[in-house]
Amino acid sequence: MSSSSPPRSGFTLPLTTFLLLGLGLAAGGVSFAKPGKASGSEAGAAAKIACAGAGSVTVAATDVKLKCDAGHKNCDGEIPVRAKNCSQDFLEVVQLEMYESDRRSFSIDYKPASVVPPGQVWQEKVPWTTSGDVEAVVYFRPTGQRETSPEAARAKLQVSNPALDAAKRACEKCNGTWGAFGVGKTPACNCKTRDAGKTCHDGNDCQGFCMFSHYDAEGHEYGKCSDSDKLSGCFEIVDKGASKRPVKKPPPRKLATCL
Repeated sequence: MSSSSPPRSGFTLPLTTFLLLGLGLAAGGVSFAKPGKASGSEAGAAAKIACAGAGSVTVAATDVKLKCDAGHKNCDGEIPVRAKNCSQDFLEVVQLEMYESDRRSFSIDYKPASVVPPGQVWQEKVPWTTSGDVEAVVYFRPTGQRETSPEAARAKLQVSNPALDAAKRACEKCNGTWGAFGVGKTPACNCKTRDAGKTCHDGNDCQGFCMFSHYDAEGHEYGKCSDSDKLSGCFEIVDKGASKRPVKKPPPRKLATCL
């Protein structure tokens, strides 16, 4: 996930309210930050946040679908986190943390803190690049009470990678195994081949690899087709196009190829 800090968002109060609160809050290290322009769907979602139980703040976080390249990598996305002030007091948001599998992977402190009026919604958009279960934790406290330990409100969401999910479904159809393969340990599907065990004398003879077994009397390479289309490790392999190359006598020592 990206480690860059997103721009802070908050609320703009009417001028009269600001003047009434100015003297009490100016020295408290808080800010009425101007929020970014919200789309109609964002504004509608924020308005639907219901105050749950007796908590002062309710956090709502929307499930996210990442946008990735054709190889289901180099993903990009944003997690919208919204926190509604369900109390009758002005509150200030001081910190936001994001957790993946109980491991904190993102944190931002708000200095000055963002003030949230009663009944209003604070929101932040967090850049995100990895799929999985995520928990958003918003820390807040009453305005002007710096020495008070912040309280926390939480919300869980799911970040999905549709391209990756589709690739894994296709992997099941070819009876494959999903894992990290190759020298670079790239996540991919290792499909079962339809010609496993077939005799081959050229890498082009197999759906996967032609696994070298011996030279015949004329010096041609022979082998058996692999049972999967990917290999991890070092193996003696009959190369593609080997049957069209001149035969060497005596045959050279077969060297392993690392994949």
